[in-house]
Amino acid sequence: MADATTPPPAQEEIAAYLDMPADRRALAKAYARLLAKTAGRVALELPINADVDDFRRVLMREASP
Repeated sequence: MADATTPPPAQEEIAAYLDMPADRRALAKAYARLLAKTAGRVALELPINADVDDFRRVLMREASP
């Protein structure tokens, strides 16, 4: 059993198989975080009877730069 002083295992790099420059990878990760945050907010704001088309429409509107 690990104690509180043991660091957690290192996370594997997401999509490490993709060959892209570090700056482009950083931008892609930032955009993914933005989309995830927006999707979470949209999901909380939509009415319970909203369907996937409602979600997609609002997400695209809210995530547009």
